[in-house]
Amino acid sequence: MFAIARFSDKSELEKSLIAGMHGVELHRDEKRRYLGHFRERVIQAVTEKQLRTKDGIEAMKKALKHEAAAELVVRNKVRSTAMPLIVEAQRSGVDFTIVSNTEFIGDIVAAVVARDAVDVPRLMAEE
Repeated sequence: MFAIARFSDKSELEKSLIAGMHGVELHRDEKRRYLGHFRERVIQAVTEKQLRTKDGIEAMKKALKHEAAAELVVRNKVRSTAMPLIVEAQRSGVDFTIVSNTEFIGDIVAAVVARDAVDVPRLMAEE
């Protein structure tokens, strides 16, 4: 059985070879904060507390109707709370993904993301 070593555990030579073959991973912490996506692609994001409010649900439903909306990403721990959003995503033809990664950081539990960069100056979760 092989163990998978973390990138930081590798020698400098191994790091150089991996970077040369695959490129260096960009903005790792940013992707961990926004449920696996770059901030520039996030149309709207909410915390668990916001998701439990009418304003939070309405903000996310509005984001699902955005012309660039491509995917609803929901943390596993709030999937039942986010069920109205999942139903709305299906109605709107937007894909949804339930994620569960112990490396995620921050309070964001749901996000609507685009395939490309969007100009959204402030997210509800950043308030």
